[in-house]
Amino acid sequence: MVLNWTLEVIVEIFASSTIFVAVLLTYFEPRTKKIRSLFFIRMGMIFLMLFFVLDLLGNLFLSTILVRLYPIMLFPTVIFFIIGINFMIKESFNSIILIIAFGAGVLLCYLAFQPDAIEFEFRRGYIHVSPGGMFEVMEDFLSFFLLIPVFYWGLKTWINAPFSIKKEALIFFIGIIIVAPISLGVLIFYYWDPIFILYSNITLSLGVFIICIVIYMEPKILYILPFSVFRIFVKDRNGYPLFDHDWSESGISEPIFTGFINAVQLMSDEVMNIGGLLSIDLTEGILILNESEHITVGLVASKSSKLLRDSLIGFSKDFQIKFKRELKKSIRDKKEYTTAYELIDKYFSNFPSKQIKSKKQPLLLTGKYVKIPLELENKLRIIFPDEEEYEDIKTELIKSPLSFTSGFTKLYNELKDEIEKISDEEMKYLDENYERDKQ
Repeated sequence: MVLNWTLEVIVEIFASSTIFVAVLLTYFEPRTKKIRSLFFIRMGMIFLMLFFVLDLLGNLFLSTILVRLYPIMLFPTVIFFIIGINFMIKESFNSIILIIAFGAGVLLCYLAFQPDAIEFEFRRGYIHVSPGGMFEVMEDFLSFFLLIPVFYWGLKTWINAPFSIKKEALIFFIGIIIVAPISLGVLIFYYWDPIFILYSNITLSLGVFIICIVIYMEPKILYILPFSVFRIFVKDRNGYPLFDHDWSESGISEPIFTGFINAVQLMSDEVMNIGGLLSIDLTEGILILNESEHITVGLVASKSSKLLRDSLIGFSKDFQIKFKRELKKSIRDKKEYTTAYELIDKYFSNFPSKQIKSKKQPLLLTGKYVKIPLELENKLRIIFPDEEEYEDIKTELIKSPLSFTSGFTKLYNELKDEIEKISDEEMKYLDENYERDKQ
């Protein structure tokens, strides 16, 4: 058998291979492997890859069966993409656009097995077999129909992305633009010259690859739209705060916030005592409380979600295990629980922070992580031998204007000289008195 090697077959080998690598990237990255919405997007990309594979095999072997089958792969591709996007935007798969896509997909399957569904033609000296008539029209309709939710998803993600991942959101949106308007826009010129199908396939595969690379590098992209996480806190059963973490600038002090939670718990004592989660609707969000043996963990978010509830329960269980000794001894020093940030990274690392508003905003570290000149560090250690005081002073110095540091050391040197001068005068006075008494 002589294989029908054409330029289109070679391009589709490149396209299917690129999409396959992109799918693998999102699957083997631990942070993205179990994301529910990405599961549907990944399934859509797998069927898109099968679309190209069956197309290239159909032309390579001039198989009418494979050419009837490959457009059908668009049906599950569009369905899975829409379901995945719906989950990312509103955590629900229901939508009018999904119903329309399902109806168009069923019609596509019907047209695939009609007698006039396949056409043979010569292109640049090669035999080409492709869909024809209404079968081709419905195939193109589904391709262009996918443009609507994909472009909307990319645009909404870019607009709503917090500053901390704005750059990644822009690259993600560029990938979306390559997939949707550019790739499908080039496909329109296919009706003028079939050569444009090659350019369309190349741009589509490259766009998908860019999207997957961004998701692989920054999974927070997938959590910009469905909800926002504002704050998580932990307190013991007596109401004392143990740990607090902010994803946004709430403007509410910790004592006020803890007092509010304690009051809510008192009013909801019967509910909390029977176990489970307690959800309280706020003006612009929701408060989810989880009561356990030693602690109460609260999470404030824009709206409730199964993912958030599961993350909260997992965080609560691990917090009790990690700090079992401290909790049993009723230790209330918050510094003993600072390593709970490891659990934040485990359960909430995919949720983007909204604290950074611009690149000009100063980022302040605690004294433990601040790097200061060695000369100043030595002076500070002499002045503040206590390690805790030393770290606190470092933190305050880094928050202060640059001139304050030099002023601080200058004042210290002046006071030191004064103390030494006073000490010398006192010693001289004591020596004189000693000599007088001796005489």
